[in-house]
Amino acid sequence: MADDKNPVERGVSMDQDGKSNVWAIEPKMEIENKSSEEKTGSALLAVGGLAIFGAIAAAALTNLPDPNQF
Repeated sequence: MADDKNPVERGVSMDQDGKSNVWAIEPKMEIENKSSEEKTGSALLAVGGLAIFGAIAAAALTNLPDPNQF
């Protein structure tokens, strides 16, 4: 049967000769296109970018002038 998330559309129609036709339209299947190597590379790139951002932010925050000097 169909899941609640993926309903299947069903119906019945009649031919000119009086015979009934039962039909169903099932939802499209979603196919994942990325391989595990591409996912790993993307994850490493994201982690590297976050690390670089953190290092730049830490360097900027440690080099701020002391407000008590003024």
